[in-house]
Amino acid sequence: MKSIYRKALASAAGMIMIVLALAGSSAHAQSTSPSGDDKIILRIGVAADLTSDNVFAASAGSDWGVATTQYDMLQKFSVADLTVAPSLATGCEPNEDSTVWTCTLRDGLRWSDGEPLTSEDVAFSYRFVIDNKIPQYKSDFKGDPTFTTPDEHTLVWTASEPTFAPSLPPWVYIVPEHVWAQYDGLPLKEIKAVSGLNPVVSGPFMLTSWTEGQGFTMSRNPYFWGQAPIIDQLDYRVYTNQEAMIQALKNGEIDIADGLTPSLINSLGSTPNITVQKVVSDWWLNLAFNFGGQGPNANPLPALQNLEVRQAIQMAIDKQAIVDKVYQGSATPGDTIIRPASAYWHLDIPADQELAFDPEAARAKLDQAGYVDTDNDGVREDPSTGEPLVMTMPASSDTTGAVEAGELIVGFLKEIGITVELKSATDSKMNDYWGSGDFDAYIWYWSGNPDPDYQLFVFTSEQCGSWSDGCWKDPHFDQLYEQQGSMMDQAARQKVVLEAQQYEYDQVPGVVLAYPNWLEAYRNDQFTGWAPSPGDQGYLLPTYNYDSILTAHPVAGSSNSGATSVPGWIWLVAAVAIGGVVLVVVRRGRKADADQA
Repeated sequence: MKSIYRKALASAAGMIMIVLALAGSSAHAQSTSPSGDDKIILRIGVAADLTSDNVFAASAGSDWGVATTQYDMLQKFSVADLTVAPSLATGCEPNEDSTVWTCTLRDGLRWSDGEPLTSEDVAFSYRFVIDNKIPQYKSDFKGDPTFTTPDEHTLVWTASEPTFAPSLPPWVYIVPEHVWAQYDGLPLKEIKAVSGLNPVVSGPFMLTSWTEGQGFTMSRNPYFWGQAPIIDQLDYRVYTNQEAMIQALKNGEIDIADGLTPSLINSLGSTPNITVQKVVSDWWLNLAFNFGGQGPNANPLPALQNLEVRQAIQMAIDKQAIVDKVYQGSATPGDTIIRPASAYWHLDIPADQELAFDPEAARAKLDQAGYVDTDNDGVREDPSTGEPLVMTMPASSDTTGAVEAGELIVGFLKEIGITVELKSATDSKMNDYWGSGDFDAYIWYWSGNPDPDYQLFVFTSEQCGSWSDGCWKDPHFDQLYEQQGSMMDQAARQKVVLEAQQYEYDQVPGVVLAYPNWLEAYRNDQFTGWAPSPGDQGYLLPTYNYDSILTAHPVAGSSNSGATSVPGWIWLVAAVAIGGVVLVVVRRGRKADADQA
């Protein structure tokens, strides 16, 4: 698979280089050194603002999109199917027992300040994450790895036991040692407080301005090592009102809208010059219960420590109604914590083992557990404390469908005698709830990596106070996580990953409500040449990689097309060549997956 991908990409990239070369040196100079009105600006509407501009404090959707655009990984996720592909390194090769991996970096890499980017920057980044216990990246480093740099182009990754980590690839952003060394060893809170504005980066764009609540801007990196983007600037605009974002798209105030609400997407169906991208589901809407232990302000509901109560709550929730009413059918009912996009690893719970929607059975389960309505006010009481079953439940207003799903859940749980106090909260406020533990349950989202290791990792006991939603701790689940992480046999590992999903489902530390499609829409009369990932039904904007903003370019005759002297026929031929890249890679990638299965 790797060699096929590289050959297809290299061959088609050569075609693109030849086509674009026909534009002449003057056009190239204009595109790489724009000034004033010559800039090609992609205007992007988003529903969620940044919560942090620091790569080591990233926690929500916009944060990760910016981080992915600014910082490269050692190797990256391919456009076709998210398998490993070359990035800063052209590849990593293991020894016979996969305890030592040798990775070779490209020649001529530079940071955006002009300083050389070397293997020592990679080694520093990995050590920085490990030594400073940066939680969101920790799962990538099993077997107590060490990193050596025989020369500026070579990184040697040595582990105490066989590891597949370098080939996942590890989703760890590489940062410049000459910038971040001064923060090495500081308390994690201080590391996360470092401002990331005007950073030193390796990716195609860098964050140059951010006005909280309004938007942020990213400008081209003059030393970017890869294919130079045609776009000069990314102008992100925050819309707290989805109707306003859709109207801005219709009016041509923005070129692309990200994270649209399904209930409003139908209004774009017959709009001229607008294309809707329905991204294959790779995230899930999550109802998480709080078990406490985060700190002095943690105040979880005692009843939620009871498995039967949690099971009853799951049985009272009509997931199909959430799919139909909240997502207008642009989703499927949820079950397990590995999303369907990771098809090889995802467990679809057998029907006879599901905690299916059954309000009557849910009421009976609560009765049996002793949670009854003793004063006939419609709300059950805890048999131990006598307190009514009242849940405080924040829901992320920045996550598509979270608040609306919460409103339905309020009604579902009222039917079984549980009162829910729903609180709409921004992602920034959700971070506060998450960190303090001052909630009973919340509705947010999870996405994860193509490989299941990270998503299982966030449910382990040690992640209380870090990535764990509500500090669920279960030694058996921890053991299953550790077991799968050390298995080199993929088929054997798959069985353990499936077992871990089934066990987590049965213990109900939370409820996977739905697997929604992500919805984007763009002005097809302004920009074209998108390279969605993974595959044709993937994301247009940076998520797993940034390839699409490298290939996107103005439509001839559009308001942006005057910013370049490249003739329209050049764009047309280039688009065909670029399309060839995507088509070849997608077809071969899918065939390779089928053959491997």
